[in-house]
Amino acid sequence: MKKIKFRFFLDYEKEEKWVNKMAEQGWHLRRNIISFFVFEQGEPGKYIYRNELVVGEKKDYCEFLESLNIECVSKFGVWAYYRKEAADGAFELYSDAPSKIKYLKSISRLFIPIAILSVLIGFFNIFTGLTASPTTFISINLGFLNVFLGILMYVPIRKIQRRKKHLEHDLHIFEG
Repeated sequence: MKKIKFRFFLDYEKEEKWVNKMAEQGWHLRRNIISFFVFEQGEPGKYIYRNELVVGEKKDYCEFLESLNIECVSKFGVWAYYRKEAADGAFELYSDAPSKIKYLKSISRLFIPIAILSVLIGFFNIFTGLTASPTTFISINLGFLNVFLGILMYVPIRKIQRRKKHLEHDLHIFEG
């Protein structure tokens, strides 16, 4: 039996927790496309899932994960989902603070330019809508939508920055 769910997350960790909660109930992720999740029914709690931003094709990395019995379940764009059988124990893709900090920086490098570009395009559309005649309504509304989406992206950016700062602080305490 299959189940398709639509969920929109701004926080990748909350998304991962939700997918793991579904797995605990016996719904195993098969595919993830944007905000659509395709699950199939199976044994409750059989798998543990992790998601990750993957930039570029990393063949060696995938082979390394496979050697640890970690399966790539779904990859869409720059996001990938991995799973491992719960019987093999918990797993983390980034187990130490320096690698987590580096990972959070890579996520920020993706989100920050997109947010800035969205706000700039929004202001351009608003300005165009105020100065042009036939496309005024559409341009102004698209502009406000772009600005709203750019500002909305501030939420995950801020959370990522807080996590990174907390990890850096903890790392400094343990090293210093």
